[in-house]
Amino acid sequence: MFRQGGRVLKSTIIKSLLVAITAVVTVLSSQSLHAQEGKTGLVAILDVAKVFKDNTVFDGKMKAIKSEAEGLKAQITQEQETIKARAQGLTSFEIGSPERNKLEGDLEQQQTALRTKARQLETELLNKEALVYYETYQQMQTIVGSLANQYGISLVLRFDSEEINPNNRTEVIKGVNRAVVYHRQLDLTKAVTDAMNARTAQATGTQNK
Repeated sequence: MFRQGGRVLKSTIIKSLLVAITAVVTVLSSQSLHAQEGKTGLVAILDVAKVFKDNTVFDGKMKAIKSEAEGLKAQITQEQETIKARAQGLTSFEIGSPERNKLEGDLEQQQTALRTKARQLETELLNKEALVYYETYQQMQTIVGSLANQYGISLVLRFDSEEINPNNRTEVIKGVNRAVVYHRQLDLTKAVTDAMNARTAQATGTQNK
């Protein structure tokens, strides 16, 4: 029933950018972005899915939503069992009797109310999940923009760094349809991931002071 990203303080942008630049140096070897500094028209790549997966804040928030969903599912299940237990009392009354008709009406109202409640709770969780994705994506865009401006990158393409399983038809079809076929190490994934996690650590440290 239930299933299982951002506003950034301007005062932290410069600090996090320095962290991101340091991370780029460690990631890019022979094709170091420092060698490209001052040039324009560069194209880089970014594994967005991996950035989300390795982001500590995103991971924590999604786990919290999953936990909340499991708790709400248990709650709905318990209420459903209560309705079922009441329904067993129908056998105590004759068909068509006023008592049975009243109980049947009450049970139908309870069931309808429970379905409505379940849909509302599911919508609320989906909206929470969407907000987490939105905030994480916004933060990622800010850092990518800073790196792009620093190194003259004009375009950042989304790509998938996962290995393709030749024995899985779905993965093969998905793989051969990837937008990026070849790149020469202009991968911003680790730099962006490190910068986002560093920014979180800085914000947490500031809050704890």
